[in-house]
Amino acid sequence: MVQPLVVFKRSTRQVSCKINDEVAILDLDRAIYFGLQGVGVHIWDSLEEPRSVADLCASVQAEFDVSEAACRADVLQILASLEEERLVEKTG
Repeated sequence: MVQPLVVFKRSTRQVSCKINDEVAILDLDRAIYFGLQGVGVHIWDSLEEPRSVADLCASVQAEFDVSEAACRADVLQILASLEEERLVEKTG
């Protein structure tokens, strides 16, 4: 399980842009596009600089009406998906 103090950052092997309320991310190694909406966009924007899981959860809770437990589960799920696709990575 990922600990709250683990820090994530965007991979250097991607480029992204905002399109309306969504984010499009291009994996430069595989030439595959990914899209994010809602909370995923908020997390991606927050990862402009490296952030800990705890910081991301606090930011999401400040922006969305969600319980702490649900927020943590959602943030961890999104981070796991992004990490699996090599769009973010743990630092350190």
